[in-house]
Amino acid sequence: MFAIGYRCMDCGSGVKGTEPVFKCRHCGGSLEVIYDYERMHADFIPMQFRYMPPTHMKYHFALPLKKPHNAVTMGEGGTPLINIGDNTYVKYEGVNPTGAFKDRGSSVEISMAVELGKKQVVCASTGNMGASIAAYAARAGIEAVIFTPDFAEPVKLKQMKYYGAKIVKGGKTYSEALRKSVEYAQKTGAYITGDYPYRLEGQKTVAYEIVDQMNLAVPDNIVIPVGNGTLFYATYKAFNEMKCLGIVDRMPRLIAVQASGCAPIVNAFRKNMEKAEPIRKPETIASAINCDDPVDGAGVLKAIRKSKGDAVAVSDGQSIEAKLALAKKGVYAEISSATAYAGYLKLKPRGTTVIVITGVGFKDKY
Repeated sequence: MFAIGYRCMDCGSGVKGTEPVFKCRHCGGSLEVIYDYERMHADFIPMQFRYMPPTHMKYHFALPLKKPHNAVTMGEGGTPLINIGDNTYVKYEGVNPTGAFKDRGSSVEISMAVELGKKQVVCASTGNMGASIAAYAARAGIEAVIFTPDFAEPVKLKQMKYYGAKIVKGGKTYSEALRKSVEYAQKTGAYITGDYPYRLEGQKTVAYEIVDQMNLAVPDNIVIPVGNGTLFYATYKAFNEMKCLGIVDRMPRLIAVQASGCAPIVNAFRKNMEKAEPIRKPETIASAINCDDPVDGAGVLKAIRKSKGDAVAVSDGQSIEAKLALAKKGVYAEISSATAYAGYLKLKPRGTTVIVITGVGFKDKY
């Protein structure tokens, strides 16, 4: 393991050591894990990377796990990169074990919980993350408590229940559910999971796989639906790491897509702000990205600007149309994932483009 500490996305403060830290002790901002990139580069074996088939755990060298051989895994990753025409591809994360990209982060978070001997985990979720945490916790023999906002999709709640999770209603918004999950963790000592450093690390492997599957080429654009923004910043971080390792020599343009009824990051980007302002009354059918106060908002804004990317909001109607259009190409996407394709159609970026479809279409009622 090459992890050596953490760095705050908001204020830049550093924390040495690898003991679990979830928020910046100085400003309360989101953290990312920092590695000894010189040692990682010295240990990296290009030929092994090149010829092993892409799977989530193939990239264990870039994960904070002390015992990757004992990781809690269900074969997540290795998801298809599908050409849908005109140098445009979709990275179809809907075929992960629980039907969403969240499994990459859950594998790392639950593996860390096992390494630390934890018996109970808690998280706040609009649906997909809760289902994923519940599944991986069940596999590890750990109890899971999930706080959900009122708008969480019934099909996702049903999925959590089947995995044996305890579901707690957390209020009208994601932020309310998040606050209650943190209070629960502080009161009970439960290991907190969610959009924190270890999940971010796990979700990096989406970007590693894209490059792997494109024969080490870098697409011109990557389009990602954004709720809390953890996947978006993870993609940015992954490309920086791959540059350090000599796998790639440039960064793609990263494009964030949000629902117009809940678009705090798009609003902040347009206003040239460094932090997103919470949305007071979020309203969208794209429940998986209905995050009124994005946890990693500052990191997303940084990533958009550093990659010379863009941010765009799309209506619920445009997302429904995009879901239908994708289905006619053989890709069945969750409505929140389809927002990414709607954003692609709206912006029409030039060059080779990869659109990350984060969940399968069975995840919602639309």
